[in-house]
Amino acid sequence: MILRLSDSLSRGLVLFASLALAGTLSYYGIRTGIAQIASEGQTGRELERATRLEPKNPEYWFRLGHFQQFNLEEPDPTKAAASFQKAVSILPSYTDALLELATTDELNGQTAEAREAYVNAKQSYPASADVAWRYGNFLLREGDLPEAFEELKRALQADPHRAAATFSRVYRADPDIDAIVANVLPATKLVYVEVIAEAADSGQLAVARTVWARLLDLHPDLTISDFDPLVSRLIAAQDDDAARRVWDQGTSRMTLPPLLQPQGSVVWDPSFESGINGKAFAWTFSPLAQGVQTEFDATEKLTGNKSLRVSFDGKHNPNLDVACTTGVVEPGRQYLFSGWIKSKELTTEQGVRFHIRGIGTNATLTATREVHGTNPWTFVEQSWTTESGVHRVGICVSREPSDNPDVRISGTAWIEDVNLALKPMEHPRP
Repeated sequence: MILRLSDSLSRGLVLFASLALAGTLSYYGIRTGIAQIASEGQTGRELERATRLEPKNPEYWFRLGHFQQFNLEEPDPTKAAASFQKAVSILPSYTDALLELATTDELNGQTAEAREAYVNAKQSYPASADVAWRYGNFLLREGDLPEAFEELKRALQADPHRAAATFSRVYRADPDIDAIVANVLPATKLVYVEVIAEAADSGQLAVARTVWARLLDLHPDLTISDFDPLVSRLIAAQDDDAARRVWDQGTSRMTLPPLLQPQGSVVWDPSFESGINGKAFAWTFSPLAQGVQTEFDATEKLTGNKSLRVSFDGKHNPNLDVACTTGVVEPGRQYLFSGWIKSKELTTEQGVRFHIRGIGTNATLTATREVHGTNPWTFVEQSWTTESGVHRVGICVSREPSDNPDVRISGTAWIEDVNLALKPMEHPRP
């Protein structure tokens, strides 16, 4: 077969063009790959190489700027600002680069340029909680409170979990809690709960109670964790009346069974109906201590839906308060304590009893009679008078040790209807 010259030349040109294109693509592919590897490096030299190989990739300029800004050995805000500016010039809507540019501009004393960068970031991503948060904090530092409040409120509307941090910053700038509630905090449960916890933890109890009142106005459904931090701080501050009031208000917004609380009793949950353990005015007990197992029992009850069961393993001679609760009382008043105990095969001469003692003073301990052996529900009653200065009482289900240290107690007891109420005032006859 005879090939024509023109056909051979055409084929050669096609082959040459194909090889040239393949070479070009290979070159750029290899360069892109090398740039990608360099951009993931941990040194400034590697990151600079990535920008040289791929100068129109805004992500590489952003990574270089981030390294220059946060390099612990040799930070350079000026070079960082230039790198971020390069990233923005390539991609004007690059929100992260705009935010970092604003930060470096502020560090370099260029607040007008920083404000412009924040405004551009806001325009590029108006729904971003992070943009509103960072811009709002910048405005706080600049003293532009009205605009700062507006941005921070926008941040909280997008991300309520920033509420505690927002409150702490805003309150330092302007401790007008009414203005903060009106202009910064969205009227939502999560925001108010986080602010209450932050204020309480910082010892700003008056502020926490103000926001608590606003929360109640929302008529929210609450959980114990929503208000227990405030209650605990009020107790620590010895504001017992306020603590109990907040506790009662909070628990009234929970889904709880009826607590069977008699009129005037200072015990919040006399019959263990709530099932809550270890919180403020609820009962507190360890499930297992010194061979004593303690738990709620729905199979044995006197008046409600459950009782407290206390089981002894027969291997110990425990001396402990098995379960305790607290109540708020009036100093110098006479009270009447009452409770019910049922026992089954409870060995030793020291079974189960109640202890009553004022909290926060050197008040003496009052103990009721003990119950051991096997007994049906048995009523226990004891008078108790508060000492001067006592505002809170601790009531415990207790077991005192046997006189014989070698004795081990076994058996089970159940507790129900534990109450403490004021005795009626006695007036002398005329």
